[in-house]
Amino acid sequence: MEMHQVRYFIAAARLLNFTRAALECNVSQPALTKAILKLEEEFGGPLFRRERARTHLTELGKAMLPHLQRTFDAAQAARQLARDMERATVAPLSIGISRIVSDELFAPIFRDLQAALAGIELGVTAGGDRELVELAMAGSLDVIVLALPPDAPERFERWPLFADEFRIAVHAGHALVETQRLTPADLENEAWIDLAGDGCEALSRFAATAGAAIAVRHQAQHAGMVRQLVLGGLGCGWLPRRIIPPSLVAVPATVPGSGIEIVVASVAGRRRAVAADAFLRACRAHSWTDGENTAHIAAGYRTDATLRPSPDGPSA
Repeated sequence: MEMHQVRYFIAAARLLNFTRAALECNVSQPALTKAILKLEEEFGGPLFRRERARTHLTELGKAMLPHLQRTFDAAQAARQLARDMERATVAPLSIGISRIVSDELFAPIFRDLQAALAGIELGVTAGGDRELVELAMAGSLDVIVLALPPDAPERFERWPLFADEFRIAVHAGHALVETQRLTPADLENEAWIDLAGDGCEALSRFAATAGAAIAVRHQAQHAGMVRQLVLGGLGCGWLPRRIIPPSLVAVPATVPGSGIEIVVASVAGRRRAVAADAFLRACRAHSWTDGENTAHIAAGYRTDATLRPSPDGPSA
């Protein structure tokens, strides 16, 4: 099956007249008829029923039309994209990546961008989720990869990439490693290290259910620095499961409301450059489950444990 055959068929199906379809496609009627006959041979049956001056689609023709239309539209879009990319001798792109997303995930994406756009010029900004939202709304970032905050403007178009969940991260000798049932009071007794920039919101909310409060004493801008602070004995980390460093242990229990969805997003209504479109397509096509951090599994991570208040309330 060749694309010109598909184009001739779509024209004939729309006009239901081979003569007018040939004129529209700028070919002779015999050439159009021959192309459609080849399609019919390939599909194993007639696509049209011609009765004197009337032409109709057969049941096979009706069934094939939407599939061939999608094929033709996709081919046209691919050609247009290729032309756009060819013209983009310089393709600047400003990307914002949340600090709760591992930067090790993006090498294949950047490799695809370089292959598609020789003139790509990247600017990559790391930051907190709310900070990235503000920069994108201000026009400083073309696309952002993050967990969109609940209060983010509705103007964002978003495409989900993967799900994650925050976990308590401690060093191997910490008392919480052996604790299978944590209470809000246990959280109150620890110093906390915040990476996301939200004051360990889910932990704080859970502690508050029993009248407890947590002490967020340290703020880090990178998961590697959280690791150093935890190993240095300054407190417990609060990190997405996928970025917990191998030298730390994910506490088995979960915290209600700690799940997050990582998305790639851009502001709706703005014309996106070729590079931004290429980045969005690469992100959506990528398998984000490949290479997932599994070091925490060997370190005692359990998915069946949950963090819940003690029935007796917080300890004194």
